[in-house]
Amino acid sequence: MSQDEPLLPDDVEDKRLMLLVAGGDDDALRLLVNRHHPRLVGYLRGEVGSLATAEELAMEVFIRLHRAANRWRPEAKLSTYLIHIARNLVLNEWRRRGRKPTTALDSTPEPGDHSQTSARRLNELDEAFQRAIAQLPPEQRTAILLLVQQELAYEDIAEIMDAPVSSVKTWIHRARARLRELLKDFYGPA
Repeated sequence: MSQDEPLLPDDVEDKRLMLLVAGGDDDALRLLVNRHHPRLVGYLRGEVGSLATAEELAMEVFIRLHRAANRWRPEAKLSTYLIHIARNLVLNEWRRRGRKPTTALDSTPEPGDHSQTSARRLNELDEAFQRAIAQLPPEQRTAILLLVQQELAYEDIAEIMDAPVSSVKTWIHRARARLRELLKDFYGPA
């Protein structure tokens, strides 16, 4: 892609890149991975609790996307399609683990880091959030992560989860209430 090409809206650009991927363009696939990888990993980490597992699952999402490139139809946003694939992988991962998500910390501050207190506080917050998310029922966890981390509309979440929008709204409302309750000691009273 040259610097002279106009910037396209994300959805249009994703569709253009997918056509190129279907034609065997590996550079287009790399661009899609670069565009969607961080948010996909964020969603997956919230679902499985482990950054390493989230990274592995994200790569599997892109492998499946590559394999399905010729069959992909641009009716929905590519980001919605990716999350749909990711959700199926998460369900498989939960089955594989017997539905026992991990909550291990994957990053700690380096020794000698001048911002170690701040980094430690961020790690504590992240760990508390991961523990709280892991305690939510699967539907609530998925719905709230898709809303907050992926910034998806209720309608897109409903499509991914194959559920009515009213159910999605209920799950998100209940997830927010439960997260407030679970994190009240960390944040203090509301």
